[in-house]
Parts: sequence; C-alpha cells; structure tokens
Amino acid sequence: MSAMISGYMSRFVVGYAKMLEDDLTAPQYLIIQILAENELKSCSELADELDVTLPAITNLSKKLVNKGYIERITPDTDRRSVYLRLTEQGREVMARMLGRYRELTKPIWDSLTEQELDTLLSAHEKITNLLPIGKIGKKL
Repeated sequence: MSAMISGYMSRFVVGYAKMLEDDLTAPQYLIIQILAENELKSCSELADELDVTLPAITNLSKKLVNKGYIERITPDTDRRSVYLRLTEQGREVMARMLGRYRELTKPIWDSLTEQELDTLLSAHEKITNLLPIGKIGKKL
C-alpha cells in the first residue's frame, strides 16, 4: 500500500510540474516555488530544505539561471556564498503556474462535498504529522 501511494505521489508531482510549465522538472518547480516565498535563499539552505546535495542544487540552479528564471547573487563580503533569487521572468512563470494550477484544480475542488474536503484534509494532516519528513512536511 505504501509503495503504491508513493508511486502515485511521485507521478503526481512530476506530472503536475509538467502540466504547469513544459520546460520545468519537478525539482526546478520546487526551487521556483521556494524562491517565490523568500527574497533570497542560499544554495545550502535550498539543499537542506529539499534534502538534496549541494551539487544537485548547483546543477538545478544552473539550468534555471540559463532559462532566465533565477539569478545568482554573490555578496562582496563572502565570495564563497551564493544566493539565489527569482528574476522578473521567474515571477511571471510562477504567476502563470499558479493561474494554471487554479484552472486545473477548480473542477476537482468544486466536485468535492464539504465532508469530503474535511476528510481529505484530516487524512492529509494525519499522514503528514506521522511521516518523518522534516521541514518539507511542515510546509505542506
């Protein structure tokens, strides 16, 4: 049962990112989403938040920089630190993805009764609280 749900969730996240923006992978989408909520994030903060390696963040961020969605900021005080920030184009992509999300999910949410929504939210909260997924789980 657990493997089945995990498989569904993985396919959902990957498929969801592709539905929202063709040229984004799920991890790239998550980085944009995190940066949309924060002015600046260091690469190591992102690696911790997403529970991936620093080289993985470097690789993902390089692709997002090349697409023009984020920019790298290196402070004069510490040239070893690298921060990431959304560009105006990245903000436009995020706005487009949010609009697309609302468009895609409105029929789903509208089709559920209030009792079904309560059950769904209650089950989600219970599962999230039981999973040892750290910071990411707290934000869901």
